[in-house]
Formats: sequence, C-alpha cells, structure tokens
Amino acid sequence: MATIMPPANAAANPRLTLVTGETLASSDVEAGASAFDGDGAWLKAALHTHTSASDGELTPEAVAAHYEWAGFDVLAITDHWTLTSIPSTEHLLVITGAELAVDPLAEGRYTEILAIGIEELPEDPGGDRTYWERLDNYDFRTFPDLTTAASFITGQGGAAFVAHPYWSGLPPEVILGAKGLTGLELYNASSERECGRGDSSYVWDLALETGMALSAIATDDSHYPLFDIGDAWTMVRAEDRSREAVLSALRAGRTYASNGPTLHDVRRDGDEIEVRCSPCTSVALHSRFQEGWAVRADHRGRQEGGRILERDDRGAVIAARFRPEVAGLAFVRVVVTDAEGRKAWTNPV
Repeated sequence: MATIMPPANAAANPRLTLVTGETLASSDVEAGASAFDGDGAWLKAALHTHTSASDGELTPEAVAAHYEWAGFDVLAITDHWTLTSIPSTEHLLVITGAELAVDPLAEGRYTEILAIGIEELPEDPGGDRTYWERLDNYDFRTFPDLTTAASFITGQGGAAFVAHPYWSGLPPEVILGAKGLTGLELYNASSERECGRGDSSYVWDLALETGMALSAIATDDSHYPLFDIGDAWTMVRAEDRSREAVLSALRAGRTYASNGPTLHDVRRDGDEIEVRCSPCTSVALHSRFQEGWAVRADHRGRQEGGRILERDDRGAVIAARFRPEVAGLAFVRVVVTDAEGRKAWTNPV
C-alpha cells in the first residue's frame, strides 16, 4: 500500500497544437487524434461496473458472465475502493480498476474518479480522514483533490476519468482546475435512468474550450445487472485485445462513446469533416459557445455548413459532410442521434 501526498506545485500540462493550429494546454490525451485512422480493431467496452465486492448485487464472475453474454469485448470492474481481479475469458478481457473519491465539496457532495487499469490502492490517499468510513463491503477513503488522484492513477499506467460530473453536481471549476486527467464520463446510463442527470456534455465542452484535452467515455455504471447492463458503452480502437493495448488506446483517446448508434468512420480532410454512421435522424458538429452545425433527416434540416451525402431506404442519414466556416475553433466534435434519441459522441477531431 502506498501513502499519497498532494503535489506541492503541480507542473503545468504539456502543450498541444490542435487541428486549428492554436497552441493550448492539455493533459496527456492526444486531442484531435483520430480513432478512425490506422490499424486496430474496435472493442466494445464496459468501463464502470460494480460487483458484490463493493456495492453491486452480483459476484464478479456473474457480472463478467452477463457482459460476455451481452457481446462486450472488454470489462473494467471498478468497485469502490476495491481491486477486484478475476480471469479474462475466451471472449471477454477483464481489467482491474476502482472507483475512487476526493474530499467532498460539501456535505455528501463527493467527486469520484474512475481508475482503470491500476494494480495498487493507497493505504493513505491523503484526504481528510473525517470523511473516511466503512460502507457496504469496502473502506471509503478520499484523496485531497482530483489532481492528486489522477497522478496516482496515471502513475501506474492507468486511465483516470472523472465519474458522472452532472450527477455529482460538480462545479465546472473542479474539473477545469485539475491536471493529469485522461477524460470524463460523458454519459452515465444509471444516472440518466435514475434522475435524468446522465449527460455531462456541458462541462466537457467548457473544458475543451479552455484547451484541456479530455476524452469521453459512456458507461452503464452497473450495480443491478437485471436493469443496467448494455445501456451505454465505449468503443475502443485497440491494436489488439490485450490489457496493455486497451489501456494505451484509452490514454490516447482512441475511442468514441455511445448509448446506441455506431460510428463507421469519421474523417477530417483539411477543413472538411465526413461522418459515416448507422441510420440517424441527425448528425451534428459541436464546438464552442453557440458554434455548431447539424443536418437532419426530417424537413427541418437546414443544410448550412453541412450536407447529407447519403440516406438509407427510410430516409435516415448515414453519411454527412461538414465544412465549418468559422476560424480559430478550439475544438470540434461529432454527435449523432438515432430515431430513439440515442447518441454517439466522438472525441475532438
């Protein structure tokens, strides 16, 4: 077990030149790196799950079996302050992780962080012991802040994602002031189902506007597998099906998040961005503030800044091209929406 001390003076993030040519501060995530280029296979990953080792209903082996039955390729077990390790199977790669926490903003308002791919937990993470307690089947502890937690996670080669920011009610400055994060949990299906606070796009955009290079994941946050498996997932473009390749892809942002649609290809050629996807009612390009462009399958689709390239037999959009005419954008990202309102989100392209 390690004892963690907060950095006395956290170093500034490395610099990164985005596709706009503007140099901005970033984390280690390669913002703008396309998950759709190069070699590798797409793996369907569940990156936030709980078992009976912390506060889930099923044993680790049963959770793994359910995800394997559901067609997932990768399962990260992220029990609260517990490293739950079980063997992978022929079809399912199992990665050990944990859901950790930092000192609360106020009574009961904890910031949590997913530590994917770690192999050690700190005996003393450095937070305020006033908040430490025994909960369910685990010992709850805290780090003093997100930067310290992220440093501990990435120092082990893991990936550090802020968990459910909207559900936790996190003020944007909590994330904007953190260093060393891999990304954030953009969509948490359990949070959405329980109280409609599953989509944290707003705080992600605020972070991207400042130049933070954060990638996004979508998850089930599964606790009760009869109700909460297969509602959201992260597609990971990994060189192979190994733990090392998946963690490398997560750290590099070679992913996209979804709770339904499939992104077949997203390409940037100069100022043009082309998207190919499963049948959708809209394909949108998001950027800062009010900037954005969208094409729609229905009669209200004004094709300004974007054009529909192809539809399926029912008129749904399956290919579109955008050419934003606004210079100096810090980022652009793609969001597609299907007929059931489900979405898929790219990282900045």
